[in-house]
Amino acid sequence: MVHYLTGGSKHDPKEYYGKRITSAEFADNRLLIGFEGGVRIAIFDDGQSCCESRYMTTADDVTWLVGKTLKAIAAKEGPEVEGECGDSHEQVFLEIETPDGSITFANHNEHNGYYGGFGLTIEEVEREVA
Repeated sequence: MVHYLTGGSKHDPKEYYGKRITSAEFADNRLLIGFEGGVRIAIFDDGQSCCESRYMTTADDVTWLVGKTLKAIAAKEGPEVEGECGDSHEQVFLEIETPDGSITFANHNEHNGYYGGFGLTIEEVEREVA
């Protein structure tokens, strides 16, 4: 399984480009972004297989996005580290870009070496009050 916001997501990131961000939060390994007009999306890794631990991290303040216009959502290949016992730790970086800069998330998949990849997806969630 190796799809990064394509091939497995119900929504194309381009659907949201040019929209003004009204809310942003990071909780439970999901990035939630609200837009003018009430649309709210969740970006997360939904590709769970056996013997894996998946999680998402960031050192950035996601509230920085509020008031900005979404320019791009991009997934970029990160490092893969093999452990002493054949286990693997893969990473894919998720960048949320605006004309004023970007913030970055690291998506992690720690597994036994037989499974791997990422299933980053965008899903529309409950609507915000506009």
